[in-house]
Amino acid sequence: MKKFSVMVLFVMVLSMALSACGGSKKVTLDVDMNEYAFIPSTIEVPAGAEVTVNLSNSGTLEHEMVIMLMGKEATAPFDDDDEGNIFWEAELEAGKSETVTFTAPTEPGTYQLVCGTPAHLELGMVGTFIVK
Repeated sequence: MKKFSVMVLFVMVLSMALSACGGSKKVTLDVDMNEYAFIPSTIEVPAGAEVTVNLSNSGTLEHEMVIMLMGKEATAPFDDDDEGNIFWEAELEAGKSETVTFTAPTEPGTYQLVCGTPAHLELGMVGTFIVK
């Protein structure tokens, strides 16, 4: 009986430990791009989460959703100098929609969100990507 009690206690402790790990976090977001905004303009996700974005472009121009690396900000004009500072990006033609998936940064903090299409950064197409 004592062995059985010890085994039950072991299984309970192991179960609690594994559930505390939480497994992989998954987040699904709906993001629309248009002239010249991201809707929503602020996005929050858990660190390291699998992020699925239902991305749509309701505008009449091509747009890009670009997440810069932590501590990096895009420069105007957005060009080749910014390419090395990109964490993730997706490009979408006008009137199109697509679903894309990526893994969020593991480092909590605030990341700049910009449109990498020429002149869109200068026209104010920016947002905030927050990792908690």
